[in-house]
Amino acid sequence: MSLARFVTLHELPESDCASIGEPRFAVVLARSANGVVVVFNRYRNVWELPGGLIDPGESVRDSAARELAEEAGCTARNLQWLGLVEVNDGATHFGGVYSCDVEAVPASFSSDEIGAIGMWRPDHHPQPLGDCDAALLNRFA
Repeated sequence: MSLARFVTLHELPESDCASIGEPRFAVVLARSANGVVVVFNRYRNVWELPGGLIDPGESVRDSAARELAEEAGCTARNLQWLGLVEVNDGATHFGGVYSCDVEAVPASFSSDEIGAIGMWRPDHHPQPLGDCDAALLNRFA
């Protein structure tokens, strides 16, 4: 599975995405007392922000909260829109970017897709980190 390259972040209201492109995925910067939650994706072999494709009939916001629960075992509090990220993996794709607070972060977490859970802080973070995730973390975390 190829990694998407970060192109830009469009800072626009959540309701105005259609003017740029419809989001196909959502990612969330989940802040805890120990840093921002990141997960190790077994398929892409990188650390990344919790997120994924939007299910049919699901809102971008609901997708972000669901993916955080599925990939990190965390419950989003105060989910806030940050913008629309544009990525390219040979084709252009758009995703909703959110931030939230989390109180409880499991000490360990794994699934078929996720191999581990970790924390990102400016002074300490797991490697390798996905390109888009690094760009978003460096901007917002």
